[in-house]
Amino acid sequence: MVRETILSPDDFIYPLFVTFGKGVKKPISSMPGCYQESVDEVVKTARHVYSLGIPGVILFGIPEHKDETGSSAFDPDGVVQLAIKAIKNAVPELLVITDVCMCEYTSHGHCGIVKDGEVLNDPTLELLQKESLSHAHAGADMVAPSDMMDGRVLAIRQALDSEGFSNIPIMSYAAKYSSAFYGPFRDAAESVPQFGDRRSYQMDPANRREALKEVHLILRRVQI
Repeated sequence: MVRETILSPDDFIYPLFVTFGKGVKKPISSMPGCYQESVDEVVKTARHVYSLGIPGVILFGIPEHKDETGSSAFDPDGVVQLAIKAIKNAVPELLVITDVCMCEYTSHGHCGIVKDGEVLNDPTLELLQKESLSHAHAGADMVAPSDMMDGRVLAIRQALDSEGFSNIPIMSYAAKYSSAFYGPFRDAAESVPQFGDRRSYQMDPANRREALKEVHLILRRVQI
């Protein structure tokens, strides 16, 4: 009766890792009970998730083709785009959120365009806009940028609004740390960097105040 925090299935978002093929349900060794699933299998899982009272899923894509610019991320026939349509057709009441990042789709595993060993912030924003729009056109209920490029929430907001998707919310990873705790996820999404690390665009876990500043900056930019 006096508990301050209560967790129930209503509070959960279930992660789904979508891959190419048919009838694929590949176990993820570092995340027991989770799988890389093809679109047909993801639909089955989505139905089960909804039956448990969980209101939403978040989709991560593992494409068949990776390249330097992560072009599969905004392919209208990409695995995430196809999964969005299939899930909304099968379980229309289920909230479908999509991860917006480039690391799953780039051959180098970084979250943006790389030139001379450096991740370029502003050119990456254009790709994130294209990815977000492709998800919205496919029927996503919410987009969730996890790349940590500066200014990406405002850029995505502007792109969505310009295409008539002003009611699509953005769930931002406003403070995302360069941490070994992401190891299992990187295995699941096949997004381990092929060189270096992500310290140039993700945050130092030791900097609590910097994280709060990052959140405030994002809110201020969007309001402007």
